Amino acid sequence: MIITETGSIIEQKEYEDEDELQELIYKHPELISEENTELTSIMREVSTRAGRIDVLDIAENGIITIVEVKLARNPQSRREVLAQIFDYISELSNYSYYELNDATNGTLEKVISSFDNYAELPRLIEDNLKNGIVRLIIAVDESNDGLKRLAEFVARHTDFRIDLVEIKKYLNGDNYFYGSNAVVQSSYQTTTERSRGNVTGTNPLLKAANESWDASGNLPIISRKDSSFRQLHVDGWPRPLHYEFAITRNQPILYVRLDNEMYASDPLTDKVSETMKKYEGKEVCGRKIQLRPYRKNGTGAVLYIALREDEVNLSSDVMKELIALTKDEVSKCFA
Repeated sequence: MIITETGSIIEQKEYEDEDELQELIYKHPELISEENTELTSIMREVSTRAGRIDVLDIAENGIITIVEVKLARNPQSRREVLAQIFDYISELSNYSYYELNDATNGTLEKVISSFDNYAELPRLIEDNLKNGIVRLIIAVDESNDGLKRLAEFVARHTDFRIDLVEIKKYLNGDNYFYGSNAVVQSSYQTTTERSRGNVTGTNPLLKAANESWDASGNLPIISRKDSSFRQLHVDGWPRPLHYEFAITRNQPILYVRLDNEMYASDPLTDKVSETMKKYEGKEVCGRKIQLRPYRKNGTGAVLYIALREDEVNLSSDVMKELIALTKDEVSKCFA
C-alpha cells in the first residue's frame, strides 16, 4: 500500500492494454530518458519489414531508441520479446537516413530540424544504424526474473545498449500518476563513446587515409573527424554535402566518397544528386565510381570508390582525382 502524507491511499492500477502504455511513453519520453540524455519521440507504430516498432525516439547525439512495450499479462515469451527487438536492429541497420525518414512519414526530419546540430544528424543517424548503435528499451508494467536475467546478460556481454524499464500506473483520487524504474540499465558512456567519435581507437584504414591526406598538402583539409569518417568541406557548399574517407564497422574496406546528405526539403538536393549521377561508372585511378541513392526516388546520394585493405595507400590519389573530376561541376549547382 502507498499512502500520502494526508493518509489518502494511492492505488496501483493496471493498464487497459499495451496501447495505453505505448501512448504514455510516446507523450512522455522523459519516463525512459536518462540524466543528461533527453529523448524526443518521433513516432508510434513505425512500419518496417521486420514488423512495427512500438515507439521510436531519438536523442540529440543521433542515437535512435527503439521501445518495445509489453504488459506482464501478455503471453508472449521473454525470448520472443528479445528476438523481436534484435530483428528490428538487424532491419534498421540496412536503412539509410532517408529511408528511415520515409518510414516515419517525414516526422524524423521535422523532429531533428529543431536540434542545434541538425546539419550533421542525417549522417550520424545513418552511421549509428549501420553500426548497430541504438538504444533498446523493453518497457513493462512489471518485470519478471526471466526477462531481467536475459536483459542483464545482453547488457553485460554485448555492445548493445539495452534497458528494462518498469512504468507503473497509480490512482490518487481522480488523478493518475506514473513512476518509472530502470530494472536493468546498460552503460551510457559506452554507447556515447561509440557514437560520438571516440577517435582514440581509430580504425587503422581511416587513420592511414587521414595521415596520407594531411601529408599530401591537398585541399580541402580534413575539417571534421569521427570514429567512422573524416570529412572534407568545400567553401560555398552546405555542410551536409562533402567529400570524405569513411569506414563501416568490422569491414576491411575504406570508402572514398562524395556525400550528399542535404535535406529532401532543400530545393537544390535533387539538382546536386542529378549532377552526381553523371559520374557513375567513370574511373579514378583505375577504380570505377559507384553511386548509391539515399532513397528510391534519388533524393540524396553518395558517390564512392571502395578500396580494399591492401589498397589504402591509394586513398589520397583517389580522393584527389575524385575532387578534380566532380568539384567544379557540383559547385555550379550553387552558382
